[in-house]
Amino acid sequence: MITIRQVFLVASLVFLIVGCSPKPEFEQYDGKALSIAVLGKAPEVKEQQVDFQEITFEEFNEKELRKYDAVFVMEESLLNAAESQYASIYTETHKPFFFIGNNKGAYPFTDAALSYEDAKEIPDHDYYATSFLHTPNNEQRTGRYGLYNDEENEENIQEVFSRMFETVEQSSGD
Repeated sequence: MITIRQVFLVASLVFLIVGCSPKPEFEQYDGKALSIAVLGKAPEVKEQQVDFQEITFEEFNEKELRKYDAVFVMEESLLNAAESQYASIYTETHKPFFFIGNNKGAYPFTDAALSYEDAKEIPDHDYYATSFLHTPNNEQRTGRYGLYNDEENEENIQEVFSRMFETVEQSSGD
């Protein structure tokens, strides 16, 4: 006959097992060295092989951006980066662009007629970053980067940057 003590013991074990489910182990980017231009303040990351160079909007042109593997547009620079005079840079540079803190996709940046304020949010999602790459063979690629469990903390942010670095490395042949 089952006693109250046995039921309590089994229930305690179930709660212990379920309550102690492990957090995922995030892998740090360990690929090739990358040089990334940053409009705004460069993020702090753990990857030593990633070199960030903060640039100004005066340096934000096709010729200057050729020396970088990618461009990060930080949240504080999104509004300026979406101004119409920069729209052609995103399609003519053939480098991946990452828009940190942007949940509006690439359209406010690539469409000179669309302002950042008028662009619509991506419905039903809250992404930490979005990306855009216009390849030399006229292909457009976009990406969205969400935080694990939609929780904004240092570990989850680091994991998103590691995924973005992987994307940069994979797109280097395009």
